[in-house]
Amino acid sequence: MVKKMFTRKSEEGVSESVSDLGSTRYAPKITIEEYTSASLNLDCPLHLSDRLATDVSREKSKKQESGDSNSVQSFEPWTDSDSYAANIYCQLLPVLAANIGSLSSGLALGYSAVLLPQLRPDEAGLYELFNNSQMSNQSYVDYSTTRHRPYTINLEEGSWIAGIFGIGAIFGGLLSAFLGNRYGRKMSLILLAIPDILGWLLVASSQNIGMMLAGRFFAGFAAAGYSPNIQIFVGEISQPMHRGWLSGLTVPITAIGVLTMYVVGSWLPWHFAAASCSPTPILMVICLMFYWDSPYWYAHSGMDKIAHEALEQFRGSDMDIDQEMFQILHYVKNDSQNFWFLEGLVKLFSEKKYFKPFVILNSLFILMLFSGKFAIDFYAVEIFQHFGGNMNEYLSAVIIAFISLIGSLLYVPMVKRCSRKMLLIMSSLVMGISLLLLGLCLYSHSYHSLQVLSDCDWLPMICIVSYMVAAPMGLCSIPFIYIAEFYPSEMRSLMGGLTIALSNLELFIVVKTFPNLEESMGDYGVFWLYAFACFGAIIFTLSYVPETKDKDLTKVEHKFAKLRKVVRASPWVTPTPQSFCELSP
Repeated sequence: MVKKMFTRKSEEGVSESVSDLGSTRYAPKITIEEYTSASLNLDCPLHLSDRLATDVSREKSKKQESGDSNSVQSFEPWTDSDSYAANIYCQLLPVLAANIGSLSSGLALGYSAVLLPQLRPDEAGLYELFNNSQMSNQSYVDYSTTRHRPYTINLEEGSWIAGIFGIGAIFGGLLSAFLGNRYGRKMSLILLAIPDILGWLLVASSQNIGMMLAGRFFAGFAAAGYSPNIQIFVGEISQPMHRGWLSGLTVPITAIGVLTMYVVGSWLPWHFAAASCSPTPILMVICLMFYWDSPYWYAHSGMDKIAHEALEQFRGSDMDIDQEMFQILHYVKNDSQNFWFLEGLVKLFSEKKYFKPFVILNSLFILMLFSGKFAIDFYAVEIFQHFGGNMNEYLSAVIIAFISLIGSLLYVPMVKRCSRKMLLIMSSLVMGISLLLLGLCLYSHSYHSLQVLSDCDWLPMICIVSYMVAAPMGLCSIPFIYIAEFYPSEMRSLMGGLTIALSNLELFIVVKTFPNLEESMGDYGVFWLYAFACFGAIIFTLSYVPETKDKDLTKVEHKFAKLRKVVRASPWVTPTPQSFCELSP
């Protein structure tokens, strides 16, 4: 059975199935009557594959031969523990293969903290210490260090190395919006591996600041392109009961990438650390070659037989997939069609069923970015060093990444057991309280007004740890799952790519405005502003965000049509004949 899980249809079978579709791109629509009768009688519409009809007839014959008792067992796949485990692995393995891209993104996110300290110039007094001279000598080589440093960077160049990653992410999100609709989710991930590999190679072999900036641009480009395609791919191949925790695996895998880069960067020079990351996207491409693309994308493209083969691979050969296949085809053929990029943009801003979830999710992304997660990441090392004594810079970064990893690992079982809205609310509440207390501590240290908080040197550490554990458990993770759950399948790649592009643009604005806000409001004022955004996320979630846990993707979009539509009772009550009888003397 394991062999069959990884067995793909031959190229002759694929071409034969595509040629059977006829001259039309889309197969005939499935009516509600056909779907209902097929579900009850185990018959299939004419445009489904012959193999599907053969499997159904074979199932009928088995029922007649084995009797009623055995027929009940054949439709209870969860009674066999081996079948259940096989069903889980059929979904888990392709999810892990796609999330190798998330691992590469985590490595790229943590690389700046490793790179910048190694490219900084030596102290200004080092030459004077060795040569006892005030004159600069361009031919001087510092033999007291073993760093590989073909060039040095100043503070301005270092900020550009860190910031150009976000600029590349804006363009990567826009390109993923086109690639996902045109070539599918899996092929988009494979194509995005090309700039990812190129970025790591440019960084590892860079001899000047231009090569380094180009490499970091490509790294951000690939990371932003990976994000929506991974979430959409995972959301479309997984069952509703497993979609939450399978989509949530992206968060701890990204955190593992960041922690791995911090550990590797403390041992290896920066160019060796970058070179060791270049095989990661190649491994992702090799692993994805064993799997089909999303059944939704094949159904949109008119390839119903291949969609059936893909769904069978992601469910296992022992599972009955006929009803789920009917639901996908019924949704795709009757309710949706693919759009080109420019046509999709027009539809996005002109039709309410696309515009409403787009506005809601992007508003949630704005609140997530203004919750201060990235600003806390920047200042957490300094806070740890301040309250932890003479702690090494790399050790502080590793501790911070390990704390984030703990929160990410706790998120996986929590998203399986708790509702999405509950996780958003509780995470935002803990984050808001932590930022509020941290702002009070900074205010008391600045003005010496609250002596109780000034004496509690341990309180800022508690606030930082609680904030960094709570952030990946809800507010900084759930919005990415909503990319696959909120958006309709025909516009999912386009809207998801635009959301990631806009979020990176907003992140660039948040990072660039932080020094100005800090200068005008003070440290405590900025943290209070971020706390206000966390509390605003709670109100926004309760007001506009629908619950999507264990809901089928074909039914989630209908929830947005019901938002804020409350049927009010009329103040005028029509008397009934019985009331007239009771009132009459």
